Formats: sequence, structure tokens, C-alpha cells
Amino acid sequence: MKWSGRIILVLALVVIAILSISYGFYQKSLKKPSENKIVIYTYESLLKWGIDPNATLQAVYGGFEEKFNCKVEIREFDDARTALLVLIQEKDSPKADVIIGVDNILIHEAINAGVLEPFTPSNVNEIPEWLINSLDPTFHVIPYDYGLIALVYDSERVLPEEMVGITFEDLLNPEIASKLVLEDPTLSSTGINFLLWQIAAYKMQGKDWTDWWTSIRENAMIAGSWGDAYDIFLDEAQGRPIVVSYGTDPAYSYHFYQETRYKAALVKYGGKDWAWLQIEGIGLVKGAPHKELAKKFIEYFLSPEVQVHIPLNNWMYPANSRTELPEVFEEYAIDPFDVSLMNEILSQQEIRENLKLWLNTWREIVGG
Repeated sequence: MKWSGRIILVLALVVIAILSISYGFYQKSLKKPSENKIVIYTYESLLKWGIDPNATLQAVYGGFEEKFNCKVEIREFDDARTALLVLIQEKDSPKADVIIGVDNILIHEAINAGVLEPFTPSNVNEIPEWLINSLDPTFHVIPYDYGLIALVYDSERVLPEEMVGITFEDLLNPEIASKLVLEDPTLSSTGINFLLWQIAAYKMQGKDWTDWWTSIRENAMIAGSWGDAYDIFLDEAQGRPIVVSYGTDPAYSYHFYQETRYKAALVKYGGKDWAWLQIEGIGLVKGAPHKELAKKFIEYFLSPEVQVHIPLNNWMYPANSRTELPEVFEEYAIDPFDVSLMNEILSQQEIRENLKLWLNTWREIVGG
């Protein structure tokens, strides 16, 4: 069979067109990230304080993988602030899609750095409005849990009489300060919440907050993270039976060991118990490689399906109002609604405008 020049030309043009279209699709596939994967940055202890941490993590992350036919990749850091600092370093070329653990202090640093994108989940009506407004009414992050910062102590090594009704000034007593382990506020979210608790207490009394740190630095121990601090607290050889932790710790102790050895104390002024409320949030990373899947994960993480795991695995109060609290919380945790909050002493604007200065000042005092 003989092919005419015209037919050969037409066939050649068709082949070229097909190759061009194929190449175009190939190029788009290179530019468009795969939608079957999501990368999450968080702190290393998230959801790992239950009876079977592996089963809990499988239920949460594995449940999402099964539901959306995707892969969940978790990158863990010592603390939420460390995770945020890495996110800031990667700002120009984000590797993460979601960050879990940005609290009501870190949110100011995150917004100022421009690493989060506002997102309003479809199930946001299940999160109390007061929680949202206390964390971030602009929805750069949405609350997933909350709890009180407290002074946790071993009642077999510290008399309860020494701790009940204690003040920040009492902590300066060398005998008590030498038993205390704190967290570095420049590295730890627990530490930075404690710092603001102390700043608020001194503001309420018209005192210079820096005097407290100048006085206590010689006797108290400062650890890099909450996990490090708690390891020191539990190691009796270290001689540090008081640690900055959470008001749910006694509930944890009773739940697992049926003992009331570990107790939580707040500071007392004017006949009132004063605490600092930490609210933790989950946020969408600006420029997330897998944005749509990230949004689905945020909604999933805020749902009762996941929130039910918060109390007995993260030992905080769940943000979703449809989640029931276990009985051990009612009996042994310090309810945030039963105390006065130092958060009311420091406005969000004051924190936003002064946080960087406060942290730099703290570095100069403690490191100097």
C-alpha cells in the first residue's frame, strides 16, 4: 500500500499533537502535589499518655488514612514551640501541611511570622465560641483542647501544707526553689505559659516581673522541654519534687495508679486560686503542599471521633462540646471553671506587643 504525502503529513501532525498534550499533562503532574499524602508537625507527646499509645495513634492517624485513602506523615518535635520555629524556618518552601499544638501564646508568634492560613472548619459550631475567641478569633488555628498550667508536686516528698495557698513569692524561698524544675519559655510552650502566668501575677500586684527570675535562677532548675522537666521530677535522685505541669496530672495519677501521691497546686492571691489557661490549636500551614487534604484532617481532628481520645491520652479537656468527660476528670482534675484566670490580667494585645521583648529579657536574666 502506498502512502500519499498528504496522509503522512496529517499523521505526523496528529502524533505531534498527542505528544504535546501528553507532555502538558506530565508537566502539570510535576507541578501539582500528590493528594494522597499529608505532613503534620506536632510535639512528641501528643496523644501518647494513654494505656496503649500505639493503638490511639493508629485509631487517629490510621483512621484518617483509611477514611481518605491517603498517607499521614508525622514529624515530631520536643515541644510545640520547636515545631513552630521549624515551620518559620521553612516559610519560603513549606514542607508541612498542618501544625498541631500552637497555643494561645504561640499563636501571636505564628501570625506575626505569616506561616498560617486562616481556615474555618465546617464543624466549627461544635467548638465553644469562648474557646475560639480566647485562642484566635481569626481562625489561623482552631482549639482542640485546653487545660490549666499548675505546680505539680510529689506529696511524699513535699508536704501539702507547703503547697496549698502558695504564691510566686513563696516559691522564692531557697528551700522550695531548690525543689522546683521549670521549662525554658524560649523552647517550651508549657514554659512560656508559666512565664506569662508569673508576669500576670506580678502585674496584678504592681511588681516588676523580672525580679522574680533574678531571684529564683540560682536555685530552680530549668529544663529544655516539658518532657525533660517531668523526667527530672519523677527521678527522685534529682531532688526536684515540684514541676510546672498541668491541673489534670492528679487525674492521670489516679487513673493509672489509683493513688493520690501527685497533686496540683495553684497560686493564691486575695483569697482566690489563680491559674493560667493554656488552649492548644490546630492550624493550616500557609502554602501547604496538600491544602485540601489538610483541611479535611483539621475537621477530622476536631470531630468527636478524635476528640474522645483527648482526655485519657493527652490529659487535657477536649474542645468539642459533644465530647463527654471521663469520671476521673470530675473527681481529680482542676476544672478551669472553678478558678480565677490570670489570662484576664494580660490582654491578647499586650501579649502580642510584648512577647518578643519578654522572651529576650528572660534570656538576658537567666542566661546572664
